[in-house]
Amino acid sequence: MPLDSAKHLVGLVSPHVLSAAEADPISPVVMDLQACDMLEIRYDWFEKGSWASLSARVRKIAPNSEQIGTVRLVRDGGTFPDDSVAERPALWASIFAAAEVPEWMDLERDCLHNYGDLDELAKPRGTRIIVSEHNFVRIPTLLELKKLAQDAQRVKAAGLKIAAMSNGATDCQRLYQFASKNAKNFEMFAAFGMGESGKPSRIWSLHEGANLTYGSIEVGAAPGQIDVVTMRKALDTFDNFNSENDILAFLNKFE
Repeated sequence: MPLDSAKHLVGLVSPHVLSAAEADPISPVVMDLQACDMLEIRYDWFEKGSWASLSARVRKIAPNSEQIGTVRLVRDGGTFPDDSVAERPALWASIFAAAEVPEWMDLERDCLHNYGDLDELAKPRGTRIIVSEHNFVRIPTLLELKKLAQDAQRVKAAGLKIAAMSNGATDCQRLYQFASKNAKNFEMFAAFGMGESGKPSRIWSLHEGANLTYGSIEVGAAPGQIDVVTMRKALDTFDNFNSENDILAFLNKFE
């Protein structure tokens, strides 16, 4: 098991979600936020000028939730331009100069050359780093997954996330093997499949060693993402699931 044995559900905070929650404390969005253990601030979805204030704004509407800050590049499923990647260190600096900062920051594995820059800003504020990998085509081989874990351990990252496209019912078995072997080396660990056949893995991966999973608030941000309310119900009844088929049956009730 990971160093943190609790199961953490992460919801993604968009500009609309944040503004709706700030405008109306009884908005349905607030209930979605309350269903989450952690909230991912998708900085790449917001205007750059607002980045420094986002952690404090999210903290005000969800004071008990840990935060993950993410500036996702287009090539990794985000909206921050790939050709503007050199701008990110200065933008990270604006985030960490603020009074409130996320407890975690996410950094793509293909940008590990920037790990030192991010860590230098994050460490004095007590922020830890999650190294993430997104593959929108296939589940990596076990050898590729092993290299991912080695890369994250080499830079001493506290967290590791792999989200990869599942193209068949058994594809996610490799992710489960990877989780069972490597999750213990990280405080936060996620390994699940995207796409329709990957849906059960977003929950079953927590049985196989992971402790971190993601859900959608309003519109899904990734293929096969499940809304946080359904995910919360699944985690609250987690001990009732004995297989991926049990999870599929559960999810089918909400379609």
